[in-house]
Amino acid sequence: MAREETRRLAPGGRLGALAPAAARLGRAAAAVTAELARRIRRYAWPSTAGRRNRAYLRDRLVAVPLLAVVAFGAFGWAYTDVRGDSAYVRDRVAPALVDLADAKASLLIAQGEAEQSLDEGRAAELGGLSERYRTRIARATQRLNQVTRGGALTVAEEQDLRVASALVVDYTGWIGRAQGHATDPVLRDAELTYARSMLCSTKATTGEGEDRYPACPPGTGPGATAIVDRVSGLEDRLRERLADRAAWGTGVITAAVVSGLAFLLLAAGLWRTVSFLRSRFRIRLSIPLAAASLPLLTLPLLTADALLSQHAQEGAVPVADALAARTSPKTESIVEERPFDGPDPGAVEVLESRIDDGLADGRLAFLDGAAPFVFPTGLACAALAGGALHGYRREYLVVTRPGAVS
Repeated sequence: MAREETRRLAPGGRLGALAPAAARLGRAAAAVTAELARRIRRYAWPSTAGRRNRAYLRDRLVAVPLLAVVAFGAFGWAYTDVRGDSAYVRDRVAPALVDLADAKASLLIAQGEAEQSLDEGRAAELGGLSERYRTRIARATQRLNQVTRGGALTVAEEQDLRVASALVVDYTGWIGRAQGHATDPVLRDAELTYARSMLCSTKATTGEGEDRYPACPPGTGPGATAIVDRVSGLEDRLRERLADRAAWGTGVITAAVVSGLAFLLLAAGLWRTVSFLRSRFRIRLSIPLAAASLPLLTLPLLTADALLSQHAQEGAVPVADALAARTSPKTESIVEERPFDGPDPGAVEVLESRIDDGLADGRLAFLDGAAPFVFPTGLACAALAGGALHGYRREYLVVTRPGAVS
């Protein structure tokens, strides 16, 4: 058996026999690639030396419209994808992340306010809970409803958020029960404890009462069913979605490379065609071909807009991470109590302003709505160039006498 294995691995064995076949396959692939490249070069950038006018015009009639369709089609798809991601992040994902961060902080502030008010006993039973508690509960409910209507979530995520909103209503009911038993410490504390467990799966810890508004401990797991844990899970999924949108996709890169090469060949082909018409047909300027070339002048502007949009999306990723990780109920309460101390870099309002400004400035606003017209413009250019070349060829064939050199 070892001898058979040696023969199989030897240069004259079966593995050795595969080497010439692989070499032949490689040579065949190289020959096909070379022939394909030659044909592409012939159609994209043919030489006028030794070429009949009829053959040259026929090649131009095929190559120029085809290159226009390929170039504008690939570029239009890539540009639409980048612009669509930018609009999705700006109009849906970023507002949803802001709303979720604010709702999470508002719920925890409301819990701290409820605990402080109920510590007063009969005064809370008679006078009710603080104004900040009611404001923050209403704010959290409003923010969650805005996320549901914003369009950033999937159907399953919307259902999960609706469950969280329903739990908020149930949570306020337990706080109301605790308020009704404000003079009974045992019932009050039990109901407050249950209400707190509805917010966080794990009890929030404080430094001996230093923090009136403790945040939920992280790492409660994907199976956590508490309100804040559900909100945090939605934040994580939205941030992953944002990171995916902000990254350069393989399809976009491929389309950009294809369109770049096609545009170079198209520009060179149009220039050589115009030169051919000037030298052979004495046409100083072909108006249709010049008009078909005008959209090429917009390419640097559209490319700059796409790069700005992509850069803005990448810049939104760390801000979104800060919204989920750096915002806290303690920071929000300090900002609310001391609004004139200056902006806090960890406040929801400051981070919201940063992400909104970055996404708004990360594009050329006057090009909004231009993406759907890129490919139709390419089709119009292809039709215009093809019609002009067909007209030149037909006119040449009509005026050429039979037997004359063409």
